[in-house]
Amino acid sequence: MKCEQCGGNLIFFEEGRAQGTRCDQCDWSVVTTNMPGIQLDRCRYEVRCRGDYRNQAQVKAVSEVTGQNYLISRLTLQQGDALVFSGQAQEVLQARNILASAGVVCEITPDFSWI
Repeated sequence: MKCEQCGGNLIFFEEGRAQGTRCDQCDWSVVTTNMPGIQLDRCRYEVRCRGDYRNQAQVKAVSEVTGQNYLISRLTLQQGDALVFSGQAQEVLQARNILASAGVVCEITPDFSWI
């Protein structure tokens, strides 16, 4: 594509949350917002988990996600299929990653397509 102003080449760019085209000669550009889909998802998700209450790393991961102390998190894991987090997509992805990195099995409802 050619620039409408000077005839130079238009180059596509993506920087942060912006994307567009810019001329390589005169710096003319067209820019628009580029929001990742996960940021636009307003659905409320629930994260349930199963893990080994004797595994220190798993208990710590549950504690980090729930904000509860170690003993409460250990009891939470003993329950099995316990609700440990509820929130929007970005927060849920972060919680899921923390849990998964410790080997905790997670189930997210409704269906979560951002993994």
